[in-house]
Amino acid sequence: MILSQVRPLAALLLGAWCFLSPQMASAQQFAPVVVVNDEIITGYEVDQRVRLIDAASGGAAGTASYEQALEQLIDDRLKLQAAKAAGIVPGAEEINAGFDDLARLNGSDSAAARRFFASRGVSDEALNSQISSEVAWRSLIRQRYLPRVRVSDAELNEAVGASAGKATETEYLISEIRLPIDASGEQAAMSRGADVLRRLSSGATFGDVARELSRGPTAAVGGDLGWVTASSLSPKSAQVVSALRADRVSAPYVDGSDVVLTGLRRIRQPGAQSPTRYRLAQLVVGVDANAPQAVADQALQQAQIARSQVTDCASVEALKSKYLPISGDLGEMTNAQMPGPVRDAVITLAKGDISQPVRSNDGFHIIVVCDKIESASASDDAKVRLRNRMTAQKLARFSSGLLRDLRREAVIERR
Repeated sequence: MILSQVRPLAALLLGAWCFLSPQMASAQQFAPVVVVNDEIITGYEVDQRVRLIDAASGGAAGTASYEQALEQLIDDRLKLQAAKAAGIVPGAEEINAGFDDLARLNGSDSAAARRFFASRGVSDEALNSQISSEVAWRSLIRQRYLPRVRVSDAELNEAVGASAGKATETEYLISEIRLPIDASGEQAAMSRGADVLRRLSSGATFGDVARELSRGPTAAVGGDLGWVTASSLSPKSAQVVSALRADRVSAPYVDGSDVVLTGLRRIRQPGAQSPTRYRLAQLVVGVDANAPQAVADQALQQAQIARSQVTDCASVEALKSKYLPISGDLGEMTNAQMPGPVRDAVITLAKGDISQPVRSNDGFHIIVVCDKIESASASDDAKVRLRNRMTAQKLARFSSGLLRDLRREAVIERR
């Protein structure tokens, strides 16, 4: 499970004071450790975020670092401030709905999830602050950028065509987590990557960690890159992916200006893409393969009459008793499973179409396409999923860019 957000300072501090026992409410805990544009982050908040990350990752205490928790809280403050400036302040119902959605994604209900976090020492206030930030930021990004995001038919067809054009290459279903190499340097970024790998090894879900920590364009979709080929990746990523086994995560590695962890979910060999499947029905007018031409012509006329009587697959069932016993429902088959003449007749037909008479050793076949199930890459459902993923990736790039700008322009004082 992953949570990544916060509330305005006054409500947060008030809730924290109410939650704490007098023994816990020490001056040290509530002393500012960072001030973000005049809003403080206290030691207590950092401690709560550390506990929350540990609990969300499913790992033992100590999974999250103090610095990691602090950086998350800084980002959360900046997100909430930007959202508030745009008039977006999540209410209690929106926060609760956000938590409900998150709990369902992780196979739980909100009450059970809150009990779990409470058992790990995480307050409701800490949970709500994360959800508040996530809800506010998502609303801001969609309000500001969704009207500007367009996935054109040309882009979509290019993506589908590129996938189809790589049929001779091995394909990999992968996800990624990208951690930028910032001013702290490559070694520090690699250290953060090692921390992420430990979280994943402790049972944290790759997609959840990607949404929480990744700064790549796929972060909003859990790091999902979909099916890719080695030739479509950077040389370093291609080298790493080619050496991985399915259901494995790579060690962190440097790729350009990022430290990357790659998760390989499945491998698909060339030509292994699901073929188009057809559900067919037929009426067959019998005639011997060696019958005289006049007899064959008479059978062809009967087949043309039969075709004029067929309207759909149900009509085939109603008429089949008048024709050869092989008439009726043929079930599902792929192009490769069809006899050549049938394949040649069917491949150009759409769902509901009726073929011209097709000659075989048995006679003349009238074939109806009852259903046509496209391959995954070409189906309408797959195109919808691809369009949604491309939209999410574009929004994620806007999100990352805006957060970088907010960081650059912010006044952040560490105490």
